[in-house]
Amino acid sequence: AIMRLKLKETHPPPADTPKITALGALRDYPKAVKEGISVWRHVPKSAFNLFLAVIIVNGLIVSCQTYFVVYATSVLKVTLDQWAVVMAFRYLSIAIPGIIAGLSMDVFGRKRFLILGYLLLVPGMLLFINADFNMLLLSFFFFGLGNLLQLNSYMVLMGDLVPRNMRATATGCLQFFMFIMQAILLVIVGFLYSFVMPQLPFLLLALTALPLAVFVFWRVHEPKEKEE
Repeated sequence: AIMRLKLKETHPPPADTPKITALGALRDYPKAVKEGISVWRHVPKSAFNLFLAVIIVNGLIVSCQTYFVVYATSVLKVTLDQWAVVMAFRYLSIAIPGIIAGLSMDVFGRKRFLILGYLLLVPGMLLFINADFNMLLLSFFFFGLGNLLQLNSYMVLMGDLVPRNMRATATGCLQFFMFIMQAILLVIVGFLYSFVMPQLPFLLLALTALPLAVFVFWRVHEPKEKEE
């Protein structure tokens, strides 16, 4: 927080902007939600399509992550020490590929890496379902890299598509509906895991990632001129 005091606004508010109070923010909340929804009428259609893909895939990812350690220790019989190694490997193994991908996005475009991120979730989840310790390392390399690519790609691509003066509103709306989607999917995934089949949530993520990759390929287009 102290370090962020050095940040400078690239789009500062007008000088006559009134101060926001807690009561005023609560009173304006419905208006803010309405403005957040209406912002998608003023941005490219690709931005709205990206919004749809993002809230679905991230809702599933967050829901499945809740049960990773439960499934690994209770079904796959992985020890907690082994699980700690898997999680450390997950983040260490994607550090270098993540940097390379970040540099390459400016050359080859964000959309390709977004699609690749979705596709990597598929082998990650399919391997996880019946993995032993060694297979878990490979599984979470795919999952970790796929999640990293899709997160970085969608944030940068959304910035390219949405004008700067609407970016905060669009981001706030995206986060609002993402959290709602996560809450709904957490209930659904919890029910599927407990009462249907524990493997089903991870299969659902893998099966959903494929059509979402196709959806992004056909319905999301990078702008010829990126927003500043």
